[in-house]
Amino acid sequence: MASVWIYLITGLIVGLVIGASIGYYAVPKTTKTTTTQQLSVFTVGAAGTLKFAFGKLINLLSEYNAGLSVGTPMFKGSGEVAQNENTTKEFSIVASADTTTIPSVLFPNVANYEIAFGVTQMVIIVDLQTASGRQVYSLWKESQNMQPLSSQWNQTWKEIFSIIALNPSIVVGVSNPFTDPSGYQAQCVLKLAALSFFNNASYLYDSVYNNPSKYQMRNTETDLLTLMATNNSIPFILSAYMSNALPQTESYQSEGYNITYITLPPLINLGNLSYVNYYHNVNVTWSELGQTKTFTCNPVVYTITIPKYAPNPQAAINFILLLYSPQGQQVLKNYGIQPIVPGVVYGNYSSVPSIIKPFVIPINQTNLMSIFP
Repeated sequence: MASVWIYLITGLIVGLVIGASIGYYAVPKTTKTTTTQQLSVFTVGAAGTLKFAFGKLINLLSEYNAGLSVGTPMFKGSGEVAQNENTTKEFSIVASADTTTIPSVLFPNVANYEIAFGVTQMVIIVDLQTASGRQVYSLWKESQNMQPLSSQWNQTWKEIFSIIALNPSIVVGVSNPFTDPSGYQAQCVLKLAALSFFNNASYLYDSVYNNPSKYQMRNTETDLLTLMATNNSIPFILSAYMSNALPQTESYQSEGYNITYITLPPLINLGNLSYVNYYHNVNVTWSELGQTKTFTCNPVVYTITIPKYAPNPQAAINFILLLYSPQGQQVLKNYGIQPIVPGVVYGNYSSVPSIIKPFVIPINQTNLMSIFP
């Protein structure tokens, strides 16, 4: 732990020094190489749930680099983004909503490291225009005033999940586990809820995922929000991150939609690194079109890498420096992402650009190895 703080303090000092002249942002020295790279298009490929935080950071990067050519970012399911990069090699930055996508899709040919930079939590999006939505939201508000883990609190959460999962007339929205990590992470939440409140009963999960009439599936949770707003067929979205639900529900509310979200207990929300071992008590297996995958239930950790073929690697470095600046860290927090400081590098630590290393540490200096492949 002492080594972590040494890196952190060193990183903060370096950040203050290199950023002092322009608001905590590092500008590389102007060279012929840098000028050439500056003309290359800087394009980001990232998990759809990073759209708001990364959109803000891209805008800031453009403000600090007037000559930077920014391509249209791709914000879609992490798997889809990584597969696209595998084919096109168009992104200077690739970011995922879990720790396994970049290593499984891009290692070792397109990238050979990833940096875990933030953690968010699973939430449930609720349509308050439906009776069941209003009922669950009312129970959730009551639970906020109860002693966690008390019998009353446990019973309230059992009732919440009974309404959502066990009522056959209520259809829930979920995303595809093969295209969107929040797809299988929603399954993890149901299994953890069963473990925590239903004596590990399998029927909580089975009542949803073994009953095709119980759910509507889309490729991303953003697609599910569009579905919820278009009609009231799904009062609950289970595949939802706070990093997306927070800005999205605010946006819909501003347009007159009565949509909100409820937070979940740390035991089941996949948003607390202290509960890694508890989350690992369950895993999920999903089959589709003849393909079967088993997913480990890990915390919802965002990771980032600079691909080997990045069209503008200098801008990519500057983006990560901005991410670790005080301004960038605040942007993450504003969008429901708790920064991981120092960042944790999985893969080839020596490939991390030297100017970024003061802000990160290798995985072997942490106790988080179990959440990576």
